[in-house]
Amino acid sequence: MIEKIKKIDIFSPYIVTLAIIIFLVMGYIGSFNYRFESPLSVESILIVLYSVLIFIIGVFFIQKFLKFNSSINPSNIKIKIDKIFNEKFLVSLVLIALLLQIINLFYLGGIPLLNSVLKSNATTNIWRVSYLLFLPAINILVAKYFKRKYLILILIGLFIYTLNGYRTSIMGILISLFITFFYIKKINSKIFITFILLIGGLGLAIGFIASQSIDGQNWMLNPLELVFYRAGFTLKVFDKIIPLMGSTHGHILSMVFSSGSPRTFIGEYVLHYHALITSTFFGPVLLDFGLIGLSIQMFFFGTFLKIIHIIQKNIKDIAIGIYAVILTHTLIWIETGPTDIMIWLFFVFAFLLIIINYRNLSFKK
Repeated sequence: MIEKIKKIDIFSPYIVTLAIIIFLVMGYIGSFNYRFESPLSVESILIVLYSVLIFIIGVFFIQKFLKFNSSINPSNIKIKIDKIFNEKFLVSLVLIALLLQIINLFYLGGIPLLNSVLKSNATTNIWRVSYLLFLPAINILVAKYFKRKYLILILIGLFIYTLNGYRTSIMGILISLFITFFYIKKINSKIFITFILLIGGLGLAIGFIASQSIDGQNWMLNPLELVFYRAGFTLKVFDKIIPLMGSTHGHILSMVFSSGSPRTFIGEYVLHYHALITSTFFGPVLLDFGLIGLSIQMFFFGTFLKIIHIIQKNIKDIAIGIYAVILTHTLIWIETGPTDIMIWLFFVFAFLLIIINYRNLSFKK
């Protein structure tokens, strides 16, 4: 089975469409929960499927017309960057990131995973810098200089970031490394099963433990039911956004690149109460710019991911690590929405990767 999987490029950008459909199905099932007034609307389902279609068109466009010419010598900039990202430098970045995360936990004075008040204050600037360093550094390190001893760094990182109580960072680490291992051909039966169990197990456990630590919440749902409920809730928020599409005129986008809190704003604007609200990959842009904005966003992500996918398949190393990171957070954004300025910085790295390799990219004749 594993050998058959290795022959299929399961982590091409098309996996995003599969993940969206799975999330839609889970959300539809979850929307029948007793807490919701009605199941997910047909209009929401159709708009999500329309988004998938536009994304596929974007991927297909680049796949059809863009090629990578590996016979062209790399630029001097690329050669210099390869030298900078040597093994010692990458290990240093990983260790600095872990140290910053430990400092952040001491600064908070407790374990956010077990305390909802601490969790609400856990994403400090120290945490942001730590995650921004750790995720690309550990993926590039594994992609360029894979050694079994670096699995220790991965496990330490998982433990420390788990204490923060955020599923997204743990899923970011696990999924991106799974993708990196796949592309450097280090996936065997044991590693495959280990990653699947970790991704599923930690995702369920962290979400459930964090929900139980919220003051005043008495959840009657088990960990698996909670996953379906969360998907259903997020898509029901999207349901409520549809009648309001285009009404915020870019305000959410401006908050992404300022000191504002887009998810809190969406909670207040759509649900009329103060809370951090996830509204799917499609909610924020639909609220800001309507169907036209949604179409542009989905086409952009389709084309952008496919360009990076083409580059990483040809030059390997650094490109594998960067592609793994941005694909992972695109998958995570299916639920949470692209409203994190810190995550957009990963896309800046990917954009720089395109610029560095522009000489090798050309349109097919």
